[in-house]
Amino acid sequence: MEVSDERKKSVTAKVTGAAWFRRLRSVKNIRVIAVIFIIAVALLIYSTVAAGVRETTAREDTEVSSMDEEETRLAAVLGGIEGAGRVQTMITRDGDDRIVGVLVIAEGADDITVMLRLLAATTTALGVDRQIVDVYTMK
Repeated sequence: MEVSDERKKSVTAKVTGAAWFRRLRSVKNIRVIAVIFIIAVALLIYSTVAAGVRETTAREDTEVSSMDEEETRLAAVLGGIEGAGRVQTMITRDGDDRIVGVLVIAEGADDITVMLRLLAATTTALGVDRQIVDVYTMK
């Protein structure tokens, strides 16, 4: 009586017994080629991720610098109002790039007339409602 082994071959046995695997093992310096391949794939993934990060950073820098320019321009205009003195501004936006708040700090804002002029000029210049503009005195 003859006994036959009917157990299934393991995955490792199937791969090592395959013709393509035997041909691959016969290639000289296969380990060097495999390491170079892995490094190439890693560099490709890294460059893709790094390019995305650079693009995001550049976009954020552009948004920040344009807001700074707008704030600086508004401060320069408001500084031209009689009695305003030195002026600093801050514009707050929501995710849709809509203005949700404006802060004006001026040396002459302790005078109610100057404060009202700053408020009116800010709402006109930015096209916003008076309720989102606050004017304070600079110390």
